[in-house]
Amino acid sequence: MFQTLSCQQPLIQASQLVCSPYQLEVGVPLQSLLSAGLNAFSGHMSAPYCTSYTVRDNIVWYQVQRRTGFCGTVMTTNTTHAIYYNSLFFSPLSNGSFVLPSIIPFSCAYPLETETSLNAVIKPQLLKGGLAGSGTKARAYMNLFRDSNYSYSYPAGPLTLPVGSALHVQVSVPLSDPSLALVLQECYATSSSNPDDPVRYFLIHSRCSTDSRVVSVVENGLSLRARFSALLFPLQGDNPSVFIHCRLRLCDKRSHNCVPICRRRTGRSAGTVEGEVATIGPINFH
Repeated sequence: MFQTLSCQQPLIQASQLVCSPYQLEVGVPLQSLLSAGLNAFSGHMSAPYCTSYTVRDNIVWYQVQRRTGFCGTVMTTNTTHAIYYNSLFFSPLSNGSFVLPSIIPFSCAYPLETETSLNAVIKPQLLKGGLAGSGTKARAYMNLFRDSNYSYSYPAGPLTLPVGSALHVQVSVPLSDPSLALVLQECYATSSSNPDDPVRYFLIHSRCSTDSRVVSVVENGLSLRARFSALLFPLQGDNPSVFIHCRLRLCDKRSHNCVPICRRRTGRSAGTVEGEVATIGPINFH
């Protein structure tokens, strides 16, 4: 005999989904599993060997790493989000004839834009009755290095350098999915810590260096880090401080060429950048 799936919908309704930056978690009340005649600790992801779980407050939490292909996880992207899909399978308590498992499909949608606000409502296409959740934007970190090999970083806080010094900047996102790449959209300098300062000196614009003579993009769109070097000078005579701001986006390397194709440019431009940005500074010159 085959087990009917009449218990599946109530089981899904009783379950919880947590979309964290590094893993997806499905929590199922222990009593709900026992009432449905299921082995509470038999759960596994689409790959049967993925059985990691913990028990907290009578809820069995099953975890799977946020990584394409790991434990059968599938990831798709649209213009705004990366969506990870998997399913949780439970075996019945019966040891009799062959029976079908109960299935809880679930998905988590994560924004590709890491520093901008998204107004679109995301409705992932799921199996009927599945769990759907949303995660937070990826957190980006910006560091300034002493050398072009990016081996020795400066300590955090205000920094004083000679005029004309080379700045080696690295931006990174601590994610575990190698299918995604970090792309610098815009990087610019201001004399204040406010990224919305209307007076901006662009270093990278539309993913490319604004002037290859003084700005060199070392890495962009290859991995979850991006690097560039720039020669910077004080922007205003009465304020020697310089702050660097970058707007970035995650790109799906499986379906897009994430490395920008840039033509040589000879001059820097001024303009506006929408959305929040990652910032480093102040950098003072003497």
